Amino acid sequence: MRSAERNGALLSAGAEERAADPRPAAARPISRFRSVGARRWIRASSVLGMASACSGLPFAARPIPDCPAEIRSTDEIPGDFSSRQWITVAAEDVNFPFELVAQKKGRELVLIGLSPVGAKLFSVIQVGVETRVDALPGAALPVPPLNVLRDLHRYGLPPSHSPADARRRVVFDHADCGYSIAIETLGEGALP
Repeated sequence: MRSAERNGALLSAGAEERAADPRPAAARPISRFRSVGARRWIRASSVLGMASACSGLPFAARPIPDCPAEIRSTDEIPGDFSSRQWITVAAEDVNFPFELVAQKKGRELVLIGLSPVGAKLFSVIQVGVETRVDALPGAALPVPPLNVLRDLHRYGLPPSHSPADARRRVVFDHADCGYSIAIETLGEGALP
């Protein structure tokens, strides 16, 4: 018997079983054909789920490695302030722009990276030289947030640029780590 004929026979048998059963459709047991179809669907969806889970995309390594350098203690940074910067990270196959919001109050410095549409990419909290990082996986965020913190320290904290220099742009080239980062100030101010 060919496959089409066999499937037609199964469909007919299922229809006959359903027609002979006087119970409403919701109260009838699942027919043999439907349960086989459901099992196939579940099996196929689990195989696809495992394949996508094994693809590694959500847990892919960051294309830009951690580029270690000393982090200045927040105890050495005078005053309380907030600032906004536009950051562009560039590497061989990466051009990643985002906004960085920084605020220092007391001993605590908080950085929040935001995508161009305002979604949170990462946060870094630094107290003294200790840091805590909460970040998206490497597939979504190609640069380690601590690299951004180190470069912001190089850029200058606290912001003390004159109004004429308020939108200054600085590029740090990290050839040894394979990337460059451009930082441009969007706004800054002292906190009361």
